[in-house]
Amino acid sequence: MLEAGTSTSESSANGAEIAAATGSTAGTDHTALTVVVDATTSPTVDSDSDSTVASSSESDSDSSTSTSASAPATGDSNDDRDDIATTTTSGTAAASAAPARFVTLRPGASLPTGDQCASWVRAAGATTEHRSDNAPANGTIPPASVIDGLVIDGADAARNRQLAPRIDGDFTGTTEQILQWGACKWGFDEDVTRARAVAESSWRMSTTGDRTGDAELCNRIGLSAPCPQSYGLLQVKGTVHEGTYPASAQATAFGVDYAMAWLRACFEGGFGWIDGSGDGRGYAAGDDWGCVGAWFSGRWWDQSANDYVGRVRQHLEQRTWESYR
Repeated sequence: MLEAGTSTSESSANGAEIAAATGSTAGTDHTALTVVVDATTSPTVDSDSDSTVASSSESDSDSSTSTSASAPATGDSNDDRDDIATTTTSGTAAASAAPARFVTLRPGASLPTGDQCASWVRAAGATTEHRSDNAPANGTIPPASVIDGLVIDGADAARNRQLAPRIDGDFTGTTEQILQWGACKWGFDEDVTRARAVAESSWRMSTTGDRTGDAELCNRIGLSAPCPQSYGLLQVKGTVHEGTYPASAQATAFGVDYAMAWLRACFEGGFGWIDGSGDGRGYAAGDDWGCVGAWFSGRWWDQSANDYVGRVRQHLEQRTWESYR
């Protein structure tokens, strides 16, 4: 149960704790954007990190607000991975005109740089802020001390070497621009990203969740009990994702950047510890909705993940974020 007046959803689970137990370590004019990449190249990342894309892991929620929904099949109609066009063989997405829409890029696809995404998003011109209370956090970039040594919770060593160095939170803009930037940078559908932020926080940076009276947990993030554990548009759980708090509460782009990096790592297939933790459906790379559910529940297609995915899909179908404009 959430503390009244602080959060619209319980989110971000305890993946690190589950891994240990198993022995494993947006509110402006809607302008859609599409990243095109070379579908034939081996997994690469952009010039922000010159290594091969791989994976990462997330966490388990202490509680969840549940509106039951059946588990969607993997690779549904929102996933346009099979329709990615070719543009470049250099490991960097094409830099010409702004794409029409950001879609989900299949595992191993080239990812654009943060700078390229910033250019595309700003060219789209979605400059009206409809969540004015987010403005201070939207204009904040985290200090280097936050970025240095940051790891993606639950990801294996190879995935952290490949993906974690790309996380920098180095973007300022409107709430919607920041969500688009994160979707672009990590190769995910921009509307699914918008819908996730609706489910997690109603696009309000002041949202907090997963309140606990556990003094040890609160101490992990330097707070006294009781305390909220999850912060920001995508509710990064600071007691699980070590080093993300307080930046996740203070800098919008940083929280989005980290959460989307975690999703990409999961999507690339590096969360072996999560296999078998849900309803029996095997974990594998390429199940974007499975990874969305795991961000919330910390398990692979368990009931909590199913329910959460159902809520996100409902916001996606209804385009709830358009009511913020």
